[in-house]
Amino acid sequence: MGPQDNDTAVDRDDMPEPSSRGGGKEIKSPPVPPGAQLDARERKVWDYICRVLRDAGMPHLTAGLAITVVCRTFIRWVDAEIRLRDLEKTTGTYFVTTPNGHQQPHQMFYVAAGHKKELLQWLPESCLTLPATVTTRAKLGDEGVQDDLFADLFEHGLERVAPKSTSTH
Repeated sequence: MGPQDNDTAVDRDDMPEPSSRGGGKEIKSPPVPPGAQLDARERKVWDYICRVLRDAGMPHLTAGLAITVVCRTFIRWVDAEIRLRDLEKTTGTYFVTTPNGHQQPHQMFYVAAGHKKELLQWLPESCLTLPATVTTRAKLGDEGVQDDLFADLFEHGLERVAPKSTSTH
């Protein structure tokens, strides 16, 4: 029985995503991108990542595609590491001997290393490392949420349509 047995595709694209308050403002999580068809294990990682980002007060509503890549890559890395560990348990090492008698790491070693390298590229981009979180918090300021870039213009437009009354009758 392998690590992927009993996994079925979970299509919960139409389900509303949870939200929480971070810095006094509501932090929403994105829905799973259409067609992503995350399996049960990938969806657990999705829920974990979104919960951690919400709890940290990190805006991530537009990060659905990146989070999907992280979820899939993480599960693939875990599966490769499990297979490598199983190989070490049965043979005592992850090295194999080629038909020519040369010792080299098993192919799964390279698969795991490739997935880990990809994760280490995507995690900071998705604000899923401590340094990335600290840097993002410093850039976003105390509130941790980007201001509405058009709020002043919108307020100005409202004042022209319905000027504020300054009299106190």
